[in-house]
Amino acid sequence: MLAAHIFGVALYSFRPTLVGIRARLKNTRSFRRQTIIYFAGPFGNFITALCICNSEGFLNSLFEANIAIGLFNLLPIYPLDGGQILIIFLYKFMGGSKTFKLAKKLSIILKVFLFAVGILQIILFKNPSLIIAAAILPGARLLEEAVSIMKLENLINRKQRIIKKGVYSAGIVVAMEDLTIGDVMQKLDYDRFHLIYILNRDLEIIGQITEQDIIKAFEKYSSSDKITNVL
Repeated sequence: MLAAHIFGVALYSFRPTLVGIRARLKNTRSFRRQTIIYFAGPFGNFITALCICNSEGFLNSLFEANIAIGLFNLLPIYPLDGGQILIIFLYKFMGGSKTFKLAKKLSIILKVFLFAVGILQIILFKNPSLIIAAAILPGARLLEEAVSIMKLENLINRKQRIIKKGVYSAGIVVAMEDLTIGDVMQKLDYDRFHLIYILNRDLEIIGQITEQDIIKAFEKYSSSDKITNVL
C-alpha cells in the first residue's frame, strides 16, 4: 500500500484476511510499475530481516520468519505477490485466456507441492505452517476474477492507446448467442481492437458489437448476462 501511494496508484479497496491485507490496485497502464509495487511486500520482509540479522532469541526467530514469509510471497501462486507479478507478465505477452489457464495449472502444481512438503515438515519438525498456508490459499475463482478485471481495465485503457497511435491492429471474434458477456470478454486479446459478430444456432449473424459496447454494457449488466443483451 505504501509503494502504491509512492507511485501514485489508487487503491480500489483493501481488507484484512487470514494471511494479511488484501489490496486491490487501480490499473496503472504500466506493467513495470505494477511489478515494483507487488514486489514491495517481499522486499519489506527482506529489508526487515537484513536489519536484524546475526541476532539471537526472539529477534533471530523474527529474522527467520521474515525470510520465510518473503520467499513464500514470491511463489507464483495467486493471490501471493509472486502470483500477481506472474499474471502481469503473462497477460502482457499472452492475453487473458492463456494467462488464466497457465496460472491456474501452475498454482495447482505448486499447491500440491506445498502440501507434500508440508506433510514432511509436520513429520520432521512438528510444524504445520506450510499445510495451513496451502489450505487457506484461495482457489481458481479468485484468479479468474482478477484476470477478468485486468482484461476489463485493459479494454477501458485501450481507447487512449488507439488515440495515441492513430493506427491499431484489429481482430475479429465470432461468438454464439448463448455465451455470456464474461465468456466473450475472456476471448479478447491484449493488444488488438476487436469486432465481435454474434451468431445464432443456424450460424447466421444476428448482430455486431465492439469492445466499447461491452464496456458500456457493464454499466447495466453483469459478466454472467447473455452477450445478446449488448445488442
